Amino acid sequence: MWSAVRDRVTEVSPEATLWESESEYRFSGPLMKLVGLLMPSAFRKQSQQHMQDFKAFAEQGKDVREATD
Repeated sequence: MWSAVRDRVTEVSPEATLWESESEYRFSGPLMKLVGLLMPSAFRKQSQQHMQDFKAFAEQGKDVREATD
């Protein structure tokens, strides 16, 4: 499996920024291709989590690598 994420950040105004995130997944081998077809929501959820983690970092300075107990 191969994946790439492209993020674009554009200033909309001095107080606002537009963030666009594009994810691309490529599957090699019949098993991974089947997983991609049967479980597309898993890849969408992972992309959504990436975006939420970045938003928390950008807006609150939260490091998602920190363990929460």
